[in-house]
Amino acid sequence: MKNPAATLFLMLTMLFTSSCANYARSGDAAEGRAVPAGDNSRVSLDWEGVYRGVLPCADCRGIETEVTVEQGGRALVRRTYPGKSDRVFTEEGSFTWDAKGRAIAISLKDGGVSHYLVGENRLVMLDREGNSITGQLAGRYILMKIGHPAFPPAASLTETYWKLIELDGHPLGAHPGGKGREAHMILKSAASRVEGSGGCNRFFGSYELKPGNRIRFSGLGSSMMACPGMDSESAFFRALETADSYALDGNRLQLQKVSMAPLARFEAVYLK
Repeated sequence: MKNPAATLFLMLTMLFTSSCANYARSGDAAEGRAVPAGDNSRVSLDWEGVYRGVLPCADCRGIETEVTVEQGGRALVRRTYPGKSDRVFTEEGSFTWDAKGRAIAISLKDGGVSHYLVGENRLVMLDREGNSITGQLAGRYILMKIGHPAFPPAASLTETYWKLIELDGHPLGAHPGGKGREAHMILKSAASRVEGSGGCNRFFGSYELKPGNRIRFSGLGSSMMACPGMDSESAFFRALETADSYALDGNRLQLQKVSMAPLARFEAVYLK
Protein backbone atom coordinates (compact mmCIF):
# COMPACT_ATOMS: atom_id res chain seq x y z
CA MET A 1 0.00 0.00 0.00
CA LYS A 2 1.40 3.42 -1.03
CA ASN A 3 2.29 5.98 1.62
CA PRO A 4 -0.15 8.97 1.23
CA ALA A 5 2.30 11.39 2.86
CA ALA A 6 5.08 10.41 0.47
CA THR A 7 2.80 10.79 -2.53
CA LEU A 8 1.72 14.28 -1.44
CA PHE A 9 5.34 15.33 -0.89
CA LEU A 10 6.30 14.16 -4.40
CA MET A 11 3.43 16.11 -5.98
CA LEU A 12 4.34 19.30 -4.12
CA THR A 13 8.00 18.93 -5.15
CA MET A 14 7.08 18.60 -8.86
CA LEU A 15 4.76 21.60 -8.70
CA PHE A 16 7.43 23.76 -7.03
CA THR A 17 10.07 22.76 -9.60
CA SER A 18 7.76 23.58 -12.53
CA SER A 19 6.88 26.98 -11.03
CA CYS A 20 10.54 27.86 -10.60
CA ALA A 21 11.30 26.94 -14.22
CA ASN A 22 8.44 29.09 -15.50
CA TYR A 23 9.55 32.00 -13.34
CA ALA A 24 13.12 31.73 -14.65
CA ARG A 25 11.96 31.80 -18.27
CA SER A 26 9.72 34.83 -17.72
CA GLY A 27 12.51 36.54 -15.79
CA ASP A 28 14.94 36.03 -18.66
CA ALA A 29 12.53 37.61 -21.12
CA ALA A 30 11.78 40.56 -18.83
CA GLU A 31 15.45 41.29 -18.21
CA GLY A 32 16.39 41.02 -21.90
CA ARG A 33 18.52 37.89 -21.63
CA ALA A 34 18.73 35.45 -24.53
CA VAL A 35 15.49 33.50 -24.92
CA PRO A 36 15.25 29.86 -25.99
CA ALA A 37 15.34 28.96 -29.71
CA GLY A 38 11.90 29.33 -31.24
CA ASP A 39 11.11 32.53 -29.28
CA ASN A 40 13.11 34.92 -31.51
CA SER A 41 12.77 36.44 -34.98
CA ARG A 42 15.68 34.52 -36.43
CA VAL A 43 14.09 31.10 -35.96
CA SER A 44 10.39 31.88 -35.80
CA LEU A 45 9.86 34.32 -38.69
CA ASP A 46 10.17 34.06 -42.47
CA TRP A 47 12.59 37.00 -42.47
CA GLU A 48 14.49 36.35 -45.72
CA GLY A 49 13.34 38.83 -48.34
CA VAL A 50 13.31 42.32 -49.85
CA TYR A 51 12.13 45.25 -47.70
CA ARG A 52 11.30 48.72 -48.95
CA GLY A 53 10.31 52.08 -47.50
CA VAL A 54 11.07 55.80 -47.39
CA LEU A 55 13.23 56.82 -44.45
CA PRO A 56 13.41 60.39 -43.08
CA CYS A 57 15.95 62.73 -44.68
CA ALA A 58 17.22 66.04 -43.33
CA ASP A 59 17.66 67.76 -46.71
CA CYS A 60 15.53 65.79 -49.18
CA ARG A 61 11.98 64.46 -49.53
CA GLY A 62 12.98 61.12 -48.04
CA ILE A 63 15.49 58.34 -48.64
CA GLU A 64 13.93 55.64 -50.78
CA THR A 65 15.53 52.53 -49.27
CA GLU A 66 15.48 48.89 -50.28
CA VAL A 67 17.18 46.24 -48.13
CA THR A 68 17.61 42.64 -49.24
CA VAL A 69 18.72 39.94 -46.78
CA GLU A 70 19.11 36.25 -47.50
CA GLN A 71 20.14 33.04 -45.82
CA GLY A 72 23.90 32.84 -45.50
CA GLY A 73 24.27 36.44 -44.31
CA ARG A 74 24.33 38.28 -47.62
CA ALA A 75 22.82 41.77 -47.78
CA LEU A 76 22.16 44.35 -50.48
CA VAL A 77 21.15 47.97 -49.81
CA ARG A 78 19.83 50.37 -52.45
CA ARG A 79 19.17 54.05 -51.72
CA THR A 80 17.77 56.92 -53.80
CA TYR A 81 17.58 60.58 -52.77
CA PRO A 82 14.64 62.13 -54.68
CA GLY A 83 15.06 65.81 -55.39
CA LYS A 84 18.84 65.60 -55.02
CA SER A 85 19.99 62.93 -57.48
CA ASP A 86 18.56 60.31 -59.83
CA ARG A 87 21.41 57.96 -59.05
CA VAL A 88 20.66 54.69 -57.28
CA PHE A 89 23.34 53.99 -54.67
CA THR A 90 23.82 50.22 -54.46
CA GLU A 91 26.00 48.61 -51.81
CA GLU A 92 26.63 44.95 -51.05
CA GLY A 93 27.57 43.62 -47.67
CA SER A 94 26.78 41.07 -45.00
CA PHE A 95 24.76 40.94 -41.80
CA THR A 96 24.90 39.26 -38.41
CA TRP A 97 22.24 38.60 -35.78
CA ASP A 98 22.41 39.86 -32.23
CA ALA A 99 22.57 37.39 -29.32
CA LYS A 100 18.80 37.47 -28.85
CA GLY A 101 18.04 36.72 -32.50
CA ARG A 102 15.85 39.83 -32.72
CA ALA A 103 17.94 42.36 -34.66
CA ILE A 104 20.52 42.37 -37.45
CA ALA A 105 23.54 44.56 -38.11
CA ILE A 106 24.28 45.11 -41.81
CA SER A 107 27.94 45.82 -42.58
CA LEU A 108 28.59 47.33 -46.01
CA LYS A 109 31.81 47.19 -47.98
CA ASP A 110 32.34 50.93 -47.57
CA GLY A 111 32.52 50.46 -43.80
CA GLY A 112 29.02 51.63 -42.93
CA VAL A 113 26.90 49.67 -40.44
CA SER A 114 23.13 49.89 -39.96
CA HIS A 115 20.92 48.10 -37.43
CA TYR A 116 17.38 46.79 -37.91
CA LEU A 117 14.88 45.13 -35.61
CA VAL A 118 13.35 42.17 -37.47
CA GLY A 119 9.58 41.89 -37.14
CA GLU A 120 6.74 40.15 -38.94
CA ASN A 121 7.20 41.22 -42.60
CA ARG A 122 9.09 44.36 -41.61
CA LEU A 123 12.44 45.82 -40.64
CA VAL A 124 12.53 48.67 -38.14
CA MET A 125 15.65 50.80 -38.39
CA LEU A 126 17.55 51.36 -35.12
CA ASP A 127 20.11 54.00 -34.21
CA ARG A 128 23.87 53.55 -34.50
CA GLU A 129 24.07 51.81 -31.12
CA GLY A 130 21.26 49.41 -31.98
CA ASN A 131 18.62 51.14 -29.85
CA SER A 132 15.08 52.05 -30.85
CA ILE A 133 14.64 55.46 -32.49
CA THR A 134 12.25 57.70 -30.57
CA GLY A 135 10.50 60.97 -31.31
CA GLN A 136 7.85 62.19 -33.73
CA LEU A 137 9.44 60.47 -36.74
CA ALA A 138 9.94 57.09 -35.07
CA GLY A 139 7.08 55.54 -37.04
CA ARG A 140 8.75 56.38 -40.35
CA TYR A 141 11.81 54.18 -39.83
CA ILE A 142 10.03 51.08 -41.11
CA LEU A 143 10.71 48.99 -44.22
CA MET A 144 7.95 46.61 -45.32
CA LYS A 145 8.61 43.26 -46.94
CA ILE A 146 7.72 43.24 -50.64
CA GLY A 147 9.09 39.89 -51.81
CA HIS A 148 11.81 37.30 -51.63
CA PRO A 149 15.50 37.87 -52.43
CA ALA A 150 16.46 38.37 -56.04
CA PHE A 151 20.15 39.21 -56.06
CA PRO A 152 21.43 40.03 -59.52
CA PRO A 153 24.05 37.63 -60.85
CA ALA A 154 27.64 38.78 -60.74
CA ALA A 155 28.44 40.73 -63.88
CA SER A 156 30.90 39.56 -66.50
CA LEU A 157 33.70 41.90 -67.50
CA THR A 158 32.80 41.51 -71.16
CA GLU A 159 29.42 41.89 -72.89
CA THR A 160 28.09 43.94 -69.98
CA TYR A 161 26.69 47.47 -70.16
CA TRP A 162 28.93 49.31 -67.71
CA LYS A 163 27.36 52.62 -66.65
CA LEU A 164 29.87 55.23 -65.49
CA ILE A 165 28.94 56.41 -61.98
CA GLU A 166 32.11 58.07 -60.68
CA LEU A 167 35.17 59.88 -62.04
CA ASP A 168 38.24 60.71 -59.94
CA GLY A 169 36.24 60.10 -56.77
CA HIS A 170 33.32 62.34 -57.76
CA PRO A 171 29.83 60.92 -58.43
CA LEU A 172 28.71 61.47 -61.99
CA GLY A 173 25.36 63.14 -62.64
CA ALA A 174 23.31 63.10 -65.83
CA HIS A 175 25.15 64.63 -68.78
CA PRO A 176 23.41 67.94 -69.58
CA GLY A 177 23.93 67.65 -73.33
CA GLY A 178 23.60 63.92 -73.74
CA LYS A 179 20.16 63.94 -75.38
CA GLY A 180 19.15 60.87 -73.34
CA ARG A 181 22.55 59.20 -73.56
CA GLU A 182 24.59 58.28 -70.51
CA ALA A 183 28.30 57.65 -70.14
CA HIS A 184 29.01 53.93 -70.42
CA MET A 185 31.15 51.31 -72.09
CA ILE A 186 30.82 47.74 -73.32
CA LEU A 187 33.83 45.47 -73.71
CA LYS A 188 32.95 43.30 -76.69
CA SER A 189 34.40 39.80 -76.74
CA ALA A 190 34.71 39.76 -80.54
CA ALA A 191 38.08 41.18 -81.59
CA SER A 192 38.52 42.74 -78.13
CA ARG A 193 36.69 45.91 -79.09
CA VAL A 194 35.35 48.57 -76.71
CA GLU A 195 32.45 50.86 -77.52
CA GLY A 196 30.24 53.23 -75.61
CA SER A 197 29.37 56.86 -74.98
CA GLY A 198 30.98 59.67 -73.08
CA GLY A 199 27.56 61.19 -72.46
CA CYS A 200 27.62 63.16 -75.72
CA ASN A 201 29.89 61.45 -78.22
CA ARG A 202 30.07 57.79 -79.11
CA PHE A 203 33.52 56.25 -78.76
CA PHE A 204 35.24 53.08 -79.92
CA GLY A 205 38.61 51.37 -79.75
CA SER A 206 40.43 48.23 -78.65
CA TYR A 207 41.39 46.71 -75.31
CA GLU A 208 43.85 44.06 -74.19
CA LEU A 209 43.62 41.90 -71.07
CA LYS A 210 46.63 40.40 -69.32
CA PRO A 211 47.09 38.26 -66.17
CA GLY A 212 46.75 40.02 -62.85
CA ASN A 213 43.66 42.03 -63.87
CA ARG A 214 45.73 44.13 -66.25
CA ILE A 215 43.95 46.05 -68.99
CA ARG A 216 45.04 48.47 -71.68
CA PHE A 217 42.90 50.54 -74.05
CA SER A 218 44.26 51.67 -77.41
CA GLY A 219 43.16 53.16 -80.71
CA LEU A 220 40.41 55.17 -79.04
CA GLY A 221 38.35 57.46 -81.24
CA SER A 222 35.02 59.24 -81.00
CA SER A 223 32.43 61.26 -82.85
CA MET A 224 32.86 65.03 -82.79
CA MET A 225 29.57 66.49 -81.55
CA ALA A 226 29.59 69.54 -79.29
CA CYS A 227 27.48 69.40 -76.12
CA PRO A 228 27.25 71.50 -72.95
CA GLY A 229 29.34 70.21 -70.06
CA MET A 230 32.06 68.35 -71.97
CA ASP A 231 34.50 68.25 -69.05
CA SER A 232 33.25 64.95 -67.66
CA GLU A 233 33.38 63.31 -71.08
CA SER A 234 36.96 64.44 -71.60
CA ALA A 235 37.87 63.13 -68.13
CA PHE A 236 36.26 59.78 -68.96
CA PHE A 237 38.29 59.41 -72.14
CA ARG A 238 41.48 60.33 -70.27
CA ALA A 239 40.70 57.67 -67.66
CA LEU A 240 40.44 55.04 -70.40
CA GLU A 241 43.76 56.10 -71.87
CA THR A 242 45.46 56.10 -68.43
CA ALA A 243 44.06 52.90 -66.88
CA ASP A 244 46.35 49.89 -66.65
CA SER A 245 44.33 47.59 -64.35
CA TYR A 246 40.80 46.87 -63.17
CA ALA A 247 38.91 45.47 -60.18
CA LEU A 248 35.64 43.58 -60.64
CA ASP A 249 33.43 43.01 -57.60
CA GLY A 250 29.93 41.66 -58.20
CA ASN A 251 28.18 44.33 -60.27
CA ARG A 252 30.83 47.00 -59.82
CA LEU A 253 33.85 47.65 -62.03
CA GLN A 254 36.73 49.95 -61.25
CA LEU A 255 39.45 51.19 -63.61
CA GLN A 256 42.68 52.21 -61.97
CA LYS A 257 46.36 52.91 -62.43
CA VAL A 258 48.99 51.48 -60.13
CA SER A 259 49.77 53.75 -57.16
CA MET A 260 46.89 56.09 -58.01
CA ALA A 261 43.35 56.55 -56.70
CA PRO A 262 40.61 54.85 -58.75
CA LEU A 263 40.13 56.61 -62.07
CA ALA A 264 36.57 55.54 -62.84
CA ARG A 265 33.85 53.38 -61.31
CA PHE A 266 31.04 51.63 -63.18
CA GLU A 267 27.85 49.81 -62.32
CA ALA A 268 26.36 46.97 -64.38
CA VAL A 269 22.95 48.12 -65.62
CA TYR A 270 22.02 44.93 -67.43
CA LEU A 271 23.75 41.74 -68.51
CA LYS A 272 23.72 40.64 -72.13
